[in-house]
Order: sequence, then C-alpha cells, then structure tokens
Amino acid sequence: MACLRIPLEGNRESRDIRITNPYKGSASIPFELINNLIVLPVRINDSDTLKFVLDSGAGRTIITELGAEQSFTIQYTGEADLRGLGNAGPIPALVSNGNKLFLNDIEGDNHSVVLLIESTFNLSSFMGTQVNGLMGYDIFENFVVEIDYQRKKMFFHDPDAFKNEYESLKKSSKWFKIPVDVQDNKLYVQTEILQSDSTTVSTRLIVDSGASHTLFLYPGSSNKITIPKNRVDSYLGSGLAGEIFGSIGRAYTLTMNELELGDVVVSYPNSEDIQQALELDNRNGSLGADVLRRFTVIFNYADSTMLLKPNRFIEEDFTYNISGMEIITPILNLPYYVVGIVRPDSPAEKAGIKEGDVLYEIDYNRVFKYKLSDIIEIFQSPDERIRLIVKRGSKLKKISLVLEDKTKLTND
Repeated sequence: MACLRIPLEGNRESRDIRITNPYKGSASIPFELINNLIVLPVRINDSDTLKFVLDSGAGRTIITELGAEQSFTIQYTGEADLRGLGNAGPIPALVSNGNKLFLNDIEGDNHSVVLLIESTFNLSSFMGTQVNGLMGYDIFENFVVEIDYQRKKMFFHDPDAFKNEYESLKKSSKWFKIPVDVQDNKLYVQTEILQSDSTTVSTRLIVDSGASHTLFLYPGSSNKITIPKNRVDSYLGSGLAGEIFGSIGRAYTLTMNELELGDVVVSYPNSEDIQQALELDNRNGSLGADVLRRFTVIFNYADSTMLLKPNRFIEEDFTYNISGMEIITPILNLPYYVVGIVRPDSPAEKAGIKEGDVLYEIDYNRVFKYKLSDIIEIFQSPDERIRLIVKRGSKLKKISLVLEDKTKLTND
C-alpha cells in the first residue's frame, strides 16, 4: 500500500540485478502468502535472512522495521521525506545507495534502500510474523516477473531468454492480456466499474501487490464515483503514513479489458487519509492483492502488459473482515492474539468485545491452534455465529459473535 516519491541519488544506470547462474534464463523463489501478501526471503549486505513484502505499489526497497536481534551494515547517503496512505504527514527516512541484495539465485549491486526513521506501519503485528519491509519497482524493472499464487512460487525471467515463450503466452486463450502503463516506477491499469447504483465509472488504478484488499476507490478523485448505500464504516488498514479509515461496500462488476469479475468488495477511504496519494498522481484508487491472488500473474513492465491466468481461487467470493475488529499479535510468532481496533456499531461492538481483549477460544478450540490468517478467514464468513471466549484482565468472558454482511448488493 506504499505510495512514494523519493529524490534519487547516485547513478541508476550502474545498478545491476541479475540471475547468478549465467546459463539459467529464470530463477524461482518460494514465498509465504500471508493475508494475500507475498513475503519473500531477502538478504541485504551482511544481514541474515529478512522478510519483505513484494509491493508493486512501492517505488523502492523500504525497510520499515528490524527485530531485536536483526542488524546489518549499511551506509547512509542522504535523507528523504516519504509520502504515503494514512492520516499522518510526510515520513522522515534515510536513503542508502550501493547495497548488495540477495534473493536465492538473484543478486543485486548498487541497490537503493530507504530506511524509515519513525514507523507507524506496524506491518508485523498485523501479519503475525516479523516483516522487515517492502520490495518494490527495483525487482520488477530487470525481469519478467511471474507469480504463481496457487503454488506459492515466483519466477524471475531474463527478458531475452523468455521472449519467445512470453510471446506465445500472449497469444494463448488461457491468459487475459491487460494493458498497463508505468509512471514514477509504478504500474497502472484502466478499469470499468459497474457501481451499486448501476452507473459505470472509468478508473485508473495502481496495481498494488502490497495491499491485501480487493479495490480502493478514492471518491474525491472523480465525481462519478459513488459510495453504496449498503456499506459499513470501517478501519481499512495501515499505510506508510498511518491508519486508514473509510467505508466498505460492493460493486456489481470490475472489468479490465476482456476480464470481468463480479460482486467485488470496494473500500472508500476518507479523503484526509489519502490526501498525499491524491497529490502525487491522477489515479482513482488501487487494485489489490485480493484480485491478483486469483490468477497466475506475469508482470512485464517493458512490454506494458500484465498477463492473468485464473487459478482455483477464482471461484472464491470476495469477502472482507465482517466482524469489525482487527486482531494483532503483539508477541510475534506466538499464537497470542489481541483485539486492536473495534469499529463502532459493528458485530464485535454489539457483542461486547473491547479493545485489548485477548482471544482465548474460538468455537470451542483454543486459539493456539490457529494462525493469524486462519482467524482472519473465520471473521470473513457472513451469516455465521461464532462462539468466543476472551480474556479481559483476569477474567474470561463468553461472547456470541454474529457476522452479518451489510454490504450485499440489491436490485433496487
């Protein structure tokens, strides 16, 4: 969910990111998929393995946080103010050039890294494991990048070696060919959205693999964007510049070229939380990873094309966190889950759940049996009654949580 404009230093032309084996035309990297986000193992200079989210919405590699035992050598060459989604102002950061980058069979020299001085991102707490930052455009510009969400594998193809196969895939009926354009190191796509009031709006969306949502639409970017009557006010997530609040509703269809998806979840952030993004470009919102994960995706920035081939996730309904509460893990990598935010008038508030409650049991199962992603999935199931036990202070409280989806489309 990054949105950056950073003054560059040094000679970009001298940077080199390559497959280490000169006789191989591709390199594959397995990844973790957490809350729709791709988490890659990365080393920088002399570091141990770090974890970075693959973020096509970020213009640079950004270090958002380091764990207590994590460190590596880095030389700072300048300062920068980052702009991003959220309700805070510009974010102070340090810039470092000339770094070495390692991803399995890929090495990079003279790599630019940006380190946040003060971070409110809290990415690790919302993902349940230590995550150190975002990996953006730098990794996309040198390769044809293929993401197999179903197999949890990425393939970095040398553009020359992959040229003939890529042209063959473009002609195949199994793949949807989506035109894209690149601006300021970010990828944009044109879409048509049939809204809940049966009007159609043309939108320019940033393709953002680092955002777990389905769609963001910015109401202030076009007078044709309408917020549905059937909606809920909600916490929408955390951007680089802080928390994002707004509304969640649905649209009848999302169309990209010949591809059409139905009954999609749309988030409408408050204008003050996206003001910095609106100042940077003329986009109307973002296309998130909840769309991308339903396909095998090939990004080819040089060809101004994105190829999409449906996978088994294409049959799944578009959902969101119906409960109205956000769960965080203040102790990383342990099954200890705390209620971080409770939305007013939400099922969670109506059930009596409060911020700071510790999840103890879900449907008669102790929470240590669940990953954070499992719990998030449970809270996305409409028309369900979930029996919880939470710990508040020293007491255990039984709670019946009824999940009702108030964003359903009507034919009125």
